[in-house]
Amino acid sequence: MNIEQQTPRELLQQFYIDNNLGLDGGQKSSSVKIELTPKFNIYFPNFDARRKAVMKHDIHHLLTGYDTSIIGESEISTWEIASGCKKYWAAFLIDTSGVMVGLPFNFLRVLRAFARGRRTKNLYYDMFSNETALDMKISELREILNLNQKNIAPNLTDVILFTLFIFFGAIYSILLLVTLPFLLLYSIYIEISNRKLEL
Repeated sequence: MNIEQQTPRELLQQFYIDNNLGLDGGQKSSSVKIELTPKFNIYFPNFDARRKAVMKHDIHHLLTGYDTSIIGESEISTWEIASGCKKYWAAFLIDTSGVMVGLPFNFLRVLRAFARGRRTKNLYYDMFSNETALDMKISELREILNLNQKNIAPNLTDVILFTLFIFFGAIYSILLLVTLPFLLLYSIYIEISNRKLEL
């Protein structure tokens, strides 16, 4: 289906349904679910700084065509970092984790997303409000953000900058390991709570 003449407002509800993201993409949820496998999920608390970025992130999925698989999330995370997270620090930190998780699965796709990001803009630039972006046509948003370019070949500068970012991401990932026991406990708590609600 050609989505070019549709708006994010028209497309997001189906996107949320197709990707099991709830009615509002998890905006109002107290926790965020990351589906690692169909039977294994990790949860982390949904905080205000993430809520501020998530609508833009979801619209980015529609604009870039990156899906919500592990590799797709890694691609969009890389693209958002390369195109600039600006003042959205939560997006930057979550995206850094997304890059590092997907990197081993398909290095070249993630590198291409980085190269594409360096040549485009995103909604984190706050050129217009979420409400305005929701009612613009996909084709219009892609034009403004310079997203009509596809299959961009990474150049030497892209490779060098991406390599530097991977070093940062590796250090960040090691530091993040400290939170892993707490995340696992929180995830178990949320799973048990969800099962009680289902009974």
